[in-house]
Amino acid sequence: MLWFAVYCVLGIGLVVFVVLLIKGIRAHLEEGQRLPLSDYVAVAGAALNVALLVIAVGSLHVAITTYQEAERSGKEQTRALQLSRDALSGVSQTLDKQAVTLEKSRQALESSVTTAVAQQKLLSQSVANSKKQLGILQAEWTRELEQPDVHLALFYTDEFSVAVSNAGKKIARDTFYQGMFWNLSRPQNGMFQFASAKGDEVKYIRPGGGFAPTVLQWHYGHYGSDSPPPQEGDKLFGYMTVQCPDCVQERLYWIFFAVGGDGIYREGRWGEYSFEAKDAIASASRLMNSPGLFRLSRGNLQH
Repeated sequence: MLWFAVYCVLGIGLVVFVVLLIKGIRAHLEEGQRLPLSDYVAVAGAALNVALLVIAVGSLHVAITTYQEAERSGKEQTRALQLSRDALSGVSQTLDKQAVTLEKSRQALESSVTTAVAQQKLLSQSVANSKKQLGILQAEWTRELEQPDVHLALFYTDEFSVAVSNAGKKIARDTFYQGMFWNLSRPQNGMFQFASAKGDEVKYIRPGGGFAPTVLQWHYGHYGSDSPPPQEGDKLFGYMTVQCPDCVQERLYWIFFAVGGDGIYREGRWGEYSFEAKDAIASASRLMNSPGLFRLSRGNLQH
């Protein structure tokens, strides 16, 4: 806006100068006078000064405009440089954070490596211990496989009989078996008559061999008192055990049978059934519903 006013004023002055110059020249010509050389020089000098003024004003305009553009460009460059500096500062902060993160990651990795090494040592020790334990177990299994292993088989010939066999790989020496029973058909003073099979001993049994069936001999009585022997058809519940000094284990058989009749039995463990007189009937009932039973009958043994 300022330069528009300047150029307007300059134009008006130039027009006034030209108009006055033309009027002066025309007045002299009308008077019939010729302009002296000095006037021509003065006019030429004035025209030159006007031209120089116009050029100067234009140059000044160009210079000021160039300065303003340069100033604006400088401000933009300064702003761009400030933005670049801020960006570089942000990058620097980011790099610092990344450096901290990398340091933490390195420390975590070192901790993980240390933990992994410790775990590897523990695992190696565990493997070594497992190998030792496996060796011990294998040695025990080998010893057990080499030990005698005695079993009972129960059946009737003419009377209740028992046969002993050795399933082990060594001779079973001094094998001993016995039995304990309640006569469920003979209640006595809220209890039952107690009967025990006399313990018998077999001097030795070869591996894979057996001892001929032997008729059981009975002790009768209730806690030491004498009782008549069980009669044909009396139902007895109890157990028999068989063992030897070098055997793998003592074996226990739970039994429920009728004297002179059928019965059942199965190999079990201590405490599997209650042997108290008050629980004898319930235990016999549970035994009849147990899996893995052997059936005891005259001259016939079935699974």
